[in-house]
Amino acid sequence: MRAFLVGVVVLGALVGCSSSTDVSAAAKASLDRHQALWGQRAFNSYAFDLDLLDVSFASTVHITVNGTTVATVIDKNTGQPPTVAYQYPTIDGVFAIAQAAFGQKNTTLQMDFNEQYGYPTVLVVTSLTAAGPYSAHISNFSVLP
Repeated sequence: MRAFLVGVVVLGALVGCSSSTDVSAAAKASLDRHQALWGQRAFNSYAFDLDLLDVSFASTVHITVNGTTVATVIDKNTGQPPTVAYQYPTIDGVFAIAQAAFGQKNTTLQMDFNEQYGYPTVLVVTSLTAAGPYSAHISNFSVLP
């Protein structure tokens, strides 16, 4: 049902806008609004599950963040730290990836957000450049003491 509602919202945005520039402006405003909402949170420590695809690297991990630093990363399949070195993002890092990709030539973004805290629940960057595809699906978010 949620996917249907998201589709209706996207369709409504496309119908209500007179050009792709209007759609881009609305998407950028949404990204900025949600990032500002995330910036207003009253906590610094949190945890989340991340399903990640970065070019040819895929991973499903549980991440804990303390302040602006990733504190722990646990592979959801093994229950152990990942065996491959990778710089896993914080929520701020996911926002940075979205902001950097926004408006890039030959690149499209798909984004969905948590309305309570503003963090992205889905970020899919499709690029015809050497950067390749990137997707981050965030779930099981929790605030830590």
